[in-house]
Amino acid sequence: MSFFKALTALDRRSKQILQVVYDGAASAAAFWLAYALDIHSYDLSFYVATALAGVAVIVAPAAYAAAGIYRAVVRYMAGSLSVRILVATLCVAFGMTLAVLFATGHDAWRFGIDYGLLLLLGMLLPRVLLRWWVEKRNLDNKPIGIIYGAGAAGRQLLNSVRASGELQIFAFIDDDPSLVGSSIMGIPVHSANDPEKIVARYRANAVLLAIPSAGLDRRKRIVSRLEGLSLRVMSVPGLLDILSGKAGISELREVAIEDLLGREPVKPNPSLIGKDITGKVVLVTGAGGSIGSELCRQALLQRPQKLVLFEVSEFALYSIESELKELAEKHAIGTDIVAVLGTVQDRRRVNAVMLAHVVKTVYHAAAYKHVPLVEQNPTRAITNNVLGTWRTARAAADASVESFILVSTDKAVRPTNVMGASKRLAELGIQAMAEKISREGGATRFSMVRFGNVLGSSGSVVPKFRQQIKAGGPITVTHPDIIRYFMTIPEAAQLVIQAGAMAEGGEVFVLDMGEPVKIANLAERMVHLSGLSVKSATNPDGDIEIVFSGLRAGEKLYEELLVSGEQLATAHERICRTLEPALSFEQWFVLLERLQQAVDQSDLRELRSLVLEAPVYWLPDSDEMRDVGIQ
Repeated sequence: MSFFKALTALDRRSKQILQVVYDGAASAAAFWLAYALDIHSYDLSFYVATALAGVAVIVAPAAYAAAGIYRAVVRYMAGSLSVRILVATLCVAFGMTLAVLFATGHDAWRFGIDYGLLLLLGMLLPRVLLRWWVEKRNLDNKPIGIIYGAGAAGRQLLNSVRASGELQIFAFIDDDPSLVGSSIMGIPVHSANDPEKIVARYRANAVLLAIPSAGLDRRKRIVSRLEGLSLRVMSVPGLLDILSGKAGISELREVAIEDLLGREPVKPNPSLIGKDITGKVVLVTGAGGSIGSELCRQALLQRPQKLVLFEVSEFALYSIESELKELAEKHAIGTDIVAVLGTVQDRRRVNAVMLAHVVKTVYHAAAYKHVPLVEQNPTRAITNNVLGTWRTARAAADASVESFILVSTDKAVRPTNVMGASKRLAELGIQAMAEKISREGGATRFSMVRFGNVLGSSGSVVPKFRQQIKAGGPITVTHPDIIRYFMTIPEAAQLVIQAGAMAEGGEVFVLDMGEPVKIANLAERMVHLSGLSVKSATNPDGDIEIVFSGLRAGEKLYEELLVSGEQLATAHERICRTLEPALSFEQWFVLLERLQQAVDQSDLRELRSLVLEAPVYWLPDSDEMRDVGIQ
């Protein structure tokens, strides 16, 4: 094998010269062997035979060069190269047969067959051996993989993996009984009934899911069977991404826990999704945030006349503007995209923008929502989340905006932290504004949409857990029994848009969040899907430890979506509405002025007292809202 190693170490030019020399020598050797096998059939002198062998030395390399064989890389030798070698060898054998025929005057077809077979063997054997040795050397330390799905996607994936040389594929798994027991490109197909046995048999390190057309429920069932095996689970992109050109079928990616926690998407109601957007001027505050940016994407696809991006962060605004312009170009959308730097705390700025662009729909997603940071900076939370929301709502009313939708959170229900309290106060402000509009008349419909955690947002535990796993652990979970509701960002954004379209004024819309998820179980699933195991008392040799750090200040074991009141159905199966206790406009205005005064004076005791007086159901310990050096 050291000989093969020396060959692979040569430069490209030297390898080509060596191939030419070898092929010439192999052609001469094949000529003499074929001649010797039937020497008595020819009246051919030794000198003429030597001359013909010399011709063979020249003709064979020339034919192979013409066929482009020396331009190919032997270690990546494929079927097409073998075909070219075969055709070139047939041509050489035919030519040499004619040469012997003319030199002897006798039938030389037997010679031609012997020569052709010997030359083909001499050409292919060393190249096949070299490729086998290179593959064996490259794969000796490569992980072993199994492809789940033996259809067209699985076959294409196998070709891609083989070309990359980064993984050894030893088996297919498939649900189709007609494929079980067959062999695809030399790889056996096994039943999906017992993946544990197959994984153990081949000592696999990874499973590649090649089922792009499978629904979410089926993918969940498959992954749930695999995740306990401490395998790295990867997947080809979904069918929609492949058909739309967003991704290729060979682009493997980690199985996203977001996909497994989500649900099969419900097709948007056409009468709702575009009602407040199509052909209108739409403004999104917090346009660069996780929720705001997705609202922008979803809104753009409904082809508004103009989409105004309002954002305080210059980088976030630049990023979402660039992305949306590319999206508009890709889908041939003529929407005018306007990027505006500004803060929702500046009512005059917000009002000027709304008037200048004749805004008709506002999605208010701007908020501070990272619980621990907001807990440490309560006056900033009140200023941005409460006063900023109120000022934006007043600006919308003054500009005769048609629809104003506040993006709220389940943490606003009986909140135990500053972030939740600030969002509930923001809701009270919107409810008060809706009450004033209803009483006095006005053009703007004010409503709120409340939902739980969104996967992948800036405050989500999923990216945090992913980083901790990448760093080797430990994963920190606050409490073993803590649960949360989760929803994907695209689903949440679509439902927010559709809920706003159903608003009449003053409603709180609540999104169906599905089943709650235990955070400790979520952490374990993410470890398993990374191909690792959880380190615990029963498994001391595991890879990643899960550490329980204790509940943070103001954190609850579970979240709720309703303060009180009856939950009423709407035209959308995953959206309900409720009318909840609220303050009159006059009561709210008194509270607002006192909040503003407490913020201006950084009076945390007064802030806490005001929150407790309002109907927010926030009952923290007496020392929770302590002075922590607020700016």
